[in-house]
Amino acid sequence: MRLNDRALGVLTIGLGGLLAAASLRLPGVPGQELGAGFFPALLGVVAMLTGVLLVLAGLRRPGEPVLRMPGWLRDGWAVTNVAVLLLSIALFAAFAEPAGFIPFAIAIMLAVQLRMGIAPLRAGLIAVLGAIGFHLLFNEVLRVPLPPGVLEGWV
Repeated sequence: MRLNDRALGVLTIGLGGLLAAASLRLPGVPGQELGAGFFPALLGVVAMLTGVLLVLAGLRRPGEPVLRMPGWLRDGWAVTNVAVLLLSIALFAAFAEPAGFIPFAIAIMLAVQLRMGIAPLRAGLIAVLGAIGFHLLFNEVLRVPLPPGVLEGWV
């Protein structure tokens, strides 16, 4: 799916405006001239200017359709792959805290790999090692705590 430049420009202007407006609510930083909202506001203004440029570029091609669907949307396998990916992200957001990162990451990686046709034993091994590897990377190296869930006390 591809939006033409006019529609994408209007969307970019709107999102940039929302970002700039939301940045005004961020608190100031004591002792600093630039508050926490400075860079988000700057990014919002840049997004709005980019949106204006997109709209102007789109006006040079008046006959272009607003929305164009790519060929892969007619392929059921590809659409299902995208749906599996989006569903796994939504399920992770909803259930990662109670289930825990490692079990949920294993389940997602296993499901995606099986969908891709990888042999079950290989997919299981990659899923387990990948989940443990990501857990170690985030928790130990990057110091970003991931939810332990059902493995509380073990990890």
